[in-house]
Amino acid sequence: MLPIIDVEHFRTGDAQTRQEIADVIASSCETIGFLYVINHGVAPETIDAVKHATRRFFARPADEKRQLERPRGRYRGYIPLSSFSEDADGRPLVLYESFLQGLPLDPDDGRIAQTDGLLCPNIWPEGTEHRDLQAAAEDYWTAVDSLSQDLLRAFALALGLPEDALLQSFEDQLSNISYLHYPPRPELADGANAPPPKAHYDTNALTVLLPDPVGGLQVRLVDGSWSEVEPLEGAFIVNIGNMMEAWSGGRFKSTMHRVNPPPGVERYSIGFFAVPNYDTVIEPLGPVPADAQRRLAKPLHVGEDLARFVASCDAMAQA
Repeated sequence: MLPIIDVEHFRTGDAQTRQEIADVIASSCETIGFLYVINHGVAPETIDAVKHATRRFFARPADEKRQLERPRGRYRGYIPLSSFSEDADGRPLVLYESFLQGLPLDPDDGRIAQTDGLLCPNIWPEGTEHRDLQAAAEDYWTAVDSLSQDLLRAFALALGLPEDALLQSFEDQLSNISYLHYPPRPELADGANAPPPKAHYDTNALTVLLPDPVGGLQVRLVDGSWSEVEPLEGAFIVNIGNMMEAWSGGRFKSTMHRVNPPPGVERYSIGFFAVPNYDTVIEPLGPVPADAQRRLAKPLHVGEDLARFVASCDAMAQA
């Protein structure tokens, strides 16, 4: 069972209570880097609305969704169905499609040019009959962004820093929300011998995940085994990415995880990926253990890192 963090206790608690909660976060991040958060302040009606709008969007005809497709060099809009991983014969193990949302911006916002388009306007369906997605998504962004700021305060304390030490790096954040749909996965005839889905690390600072009750998220434990992260009613799943690991000097662990949905069921999840400002340089904010010094020796420029990721998405789209 992952640690459970009560965000409301952090918001309203005194200095000792807040530090105690931060210490629990630190303990978890030194081993597995995953935890649950409850009493998070995101209203149930906000969650219900965005879940409903997400299902409606992905149920649309493919040609309608493609009208909102992600432009080259940008990380907003629709990404068509693609393979998360394949077996040795090229058969897809896990398929998914996604829709990406970021910080609300007007087309003439100067930050677009300053970030080479990594900050850019969101792409929304036109027509009043499709406005439910934009309305629900914008409400959800506001609520989860507020939650992420509380978490960044707690993580700063967990790192032994002032509460606002990380927030200054998120004023013009490159964060995004990914709305994800996994169609039903077929049961392969040789399923017992099929390779596991591809595992990955998150590259961002924090991920705030609204999971699907059907499950499917698995995390690699310290001993190398895989464990299902069971959805907890009313809770978000939070994990750290490579940027938070680097800030911690390797003390906190960005943990390998994978999506392995049960066969025959649809899966939806919504992830808020907290990414700092374009010009943020990620480097350790404290001592670095000897075993992490080589790995963390080179500072990471956030804008350049995201640009490389978007370029890889462009290459895959052309393949």
